[in-house]
Amino acid sequence: MSVQDTRLLVLGVVKLREPTYGYEIEKELKRWNADRWAGIARASIYHQLKALTKAGLLEFESTGNEGKRPTQYRYRTTKSGREQFSALLRQELNKASPQPGDLMAALCFTPSIPQDEWEDSCRRRLGLIDLFLASFDEEMNRWFPTEAGKADYIQEIFYYEQAAFTAERQWLTDFLERLPSYYPPKRSA
Repeated sequence: MSVQDTRLLVLGVVKLREPTYGYEIEKELKRWNADRWAGIARASIYHQLKALTKAGLLEFESTGNEGKRPTQYRYRTTKSGREQFSALLRQELNKASPQPGDLMAALCFTPSIPQDEWEDSCRRRLGLIDLFLASFDEEMNRWFPTEAGKADYIQEIFYYEQAAFTAERQWLTDFLERLPSYYPPKRSA
């Protein structure tokens, strides 16, 4: 995953838990298995905390230290940090060229985006996936013309992507059905 994904995850966890300590952020991301699917290491979390604080997106308070322990800091988002979080989250949802698995960070903060925005994003993503899948065979023939005796194993990368998008297409359809359950019922006026 990208630095932007790490930034989104760290900002988002601080926003959810504020005020919070770095080790609590690390623990929460580990609970989400983000160390596996996002490749976020402990050092990345602390690097982001430092960078986000320097950029004015987080602020901290020192809580002192006990004995030989290092000083601990509790973090909270600033107004700019909350705005940046929302902007990063919307960027994740509205990528012009989606890739399999690139919604993982955004899913961690589903209720932070209105339901109708999620629905619009998912439908737009379904349309992009459908375009990719519809043109797949034609594009493969163009990129990898059949030549006698030539085995081009690189094409397996594209077959993998096709399979991943086929699976994601089904997941998106199912997710759209489940999405309302993640939001409070709408009140009638």
